[in-house]
Amino acid sequence: MKRFNFSPLLAGLIVAMCVVLGACSREAPASVNAADDAAWNKEDLARAARLVADAKNAQSLRDVKRLQHAYAHYAEAGDWKAMAALFSKNGRYVEPGVEISGADALYARFRDEMGGGDDRLAPDRLNVRLILSPVVTLSDDGKVAIGRWHEVAMTGRYGEEANWAGGIYENDYVLEGGVWKIATLHYYPQYAGPYDKGWRNVADEVPLTPYHYTPASAGAPAPAVTDAPALSRDQAAAQIAKANAIADALLDESAVQNLQAAYGYYVDRKMWDDVADLFAEDASFDVAGEGAYESREAIRNRFLALGEAGLKQGELNDHLQLDPVITLAENGTASARGFELQMTGQHGGASAWAFGIFENTYVKQDGVWKIQSVKLYPRFAADYDTGWARDLLPAHGAAMEDAKASSLAGAEYPEQPSPAISFADHVTRDANPSAPTSFDDLARKIDTAKAYDAAENISTAYGYYIDEFRWDDTADLFSEDGWKELSYIGAYYGRERVRGSLFSRYGDSGRRPTFLAIHQKTQPFVTVAPDGKSAQIRLRLFQFNSQLDGDGSYISGIYENQVKLEDGVWKIAGMDLDYIFLASYTGGWAAVEEGSAMRFAPTPESVAKYPPDGPLRGVTFAPYPEIAPMGFHFDNPVSGRAPALKLNWSISSRHDDDGDSATERK
Repeated sequence: MKRFNFSPLLAGLIVAMCVVLGACSREAPASVNAADDAAWNKEDLARAARLVADAKNAQSLRDVKRLQHAYAHYAEAGDWKAMAALFSKNGRYVEPGVEISGADALYARFRDEMGGGDDRLAPDRLNVRLILSPVVTLSDDGKVAIGRWHEVAMTGRYGEEANWAGGIYENDYVLEGGVWKIATLHYYPQYAGPYDKGWRNVADEVPLTPYHYTPASAGAPAPAVTDAPALSRDQAAAQIAKANAIADALLDESAVQNLQAAYGYYVDRKMWDDVADLFAEDASFDVAGEGAYESREAIRNRFLALGEAGLKQGELNDHLQLDPVITLAENGTASARGFELQMTGQHGGASAWAFGIFENTYVKQDGVWKIQSVKLYPRFAADYDTGWARDLLPAHGAAMEDAKASSLAGAEYPEQPSPAISFADHVTRDANPSAPTSFDDLARKIDTAKAYDAAENISTAYGYYIDEFRWDDTADLFSEDGWKELSYIGAYYGRERVRGSLFSRYGDSGRRPTFLAIHQKTQPFVTVAPDGKSAQIRLRLFQFNSQLDGDGSYISGIYENQVKLEDGVWKIAGMDLDYIFLASYTGGWAAVEEGSAMRFAPTPESVAKYPPDGPLRGVTFAPYPEIAPMGFHFDNPVSGRAPALKLNWSISSRHDDDGDSATERK
């Protein structure tokens, strides 16, 4: 029952009757005028306060991620002052042997260490810092946060050097004047090396980077609000309207992030119809140095000209979509700046790295977000065997037949700087408050927004634990009935069976001191159930392995995880991993020996000691150069086209709640 312009006396009488008869739902007022305010009783005010605090906590998780992604973009662009401005008044930078604080010292550090002493990054210097795999947790009062991240740095100076480096951040964040700032950026290096030789461990024994979270706290990134500062009747309706605006904005940001992630996954597999479906009818696609394509059909033709749909034997076409900074506008549009890292090539032939920056816009039409425009700035392309220090490849392709002249300035390394950054460091999401339909509806929207971040949190926390062979912590991330696929062996059903499988397969002596397996999980696409209590999440495995002495290696794959709330904590309810390739650093993915992944398979005798409860859902071994089917848990987010292989929610028996197969082929 919505309340309109009742008199205070009549509104109070109706509320009293509802309490006695139990007949009225707990609805928020339809407007914020004085008559509506009078209808708020004590229970309304208490729940309103909790919902307002809950919405702010959900917003804080996104703000911290945005802040760290902004740091990566400013670093790549070489804007040292903007980087320093992201820190709190007494913000610190800490790494082994280094501790500095204050804006001037931070600026000098970034300028000298990343920019060679130049006030801006010279065009012939490269400073790509991919910041991946967040595990972010808020304090109980929501005023402090801690975040764990992986960094992959691709740096160099043209004609002189190209370098790798990587490690873990354990960062502190603080609310300062209502804006999230970096209080401490604490970097723990793990590996580094020149491109021609590849990376190596930075120490004889790389120590464990301390965890700021437990399995339980990773699954509760925003603390449950059980008590909140009281709201007066004068405040309540206005604050609830702002909380509703925040929730709506977070859901829109989530949809835009999903849209961009889907674009990358579809391009990976050359699913050109699905790529084109993501665009609005009058969309544009502009590639600096190549050309501009205006209309969805022209965009479709542009991709078709790159080769017929579908990956062919031995082809790799990975397009990672990383570090998005999403901004909503008031007119039903949005923008995003992000990185695109390409890993492409033909088995037994040439292969390449490429890196670019996208500046995209999006439009919401009939409740569905679509890509309105793409501005893609290729920064470099490098033959895998050569790297990015010299002899670069053309950064962009030739214009297709129906292309128009590009409107974009070039941004190609080493001649031209990165494109200017236009996003704001901080965004406001409650500028256009609107009353929710009911308290329950607002709570559902907040829960759904939080589920996006919780799904990523719990999935990436898994990666950090398995890096260190912490099997009890790993198993404790799973729900009581959760299932997990163990590579090469099969699936195990139930938390304790998952635990036992890990100890049986890998032992209990921890990781080897001289070896690092770095499970970076990125590019999330999250589908949340209508009640906000469970979700499915697709993630890209971008794994680097490092040794003290010896060749590094890569592992590529796709996770399709299920997560759900269990006793107020998000848990992994199912984990499916399909490997794509395993490659040594020397030679890379083009030099993979067919069938080489089988060398990691356990013996039948070891499997028999702790046999699986069921088979793997996908391939047993990384198939590359073969192209195996790849499942998706989601339909095309714009057109609704179902994938050829649909992965439904499943329980331990590998069937969904309706008794149908968890894997559908269409």
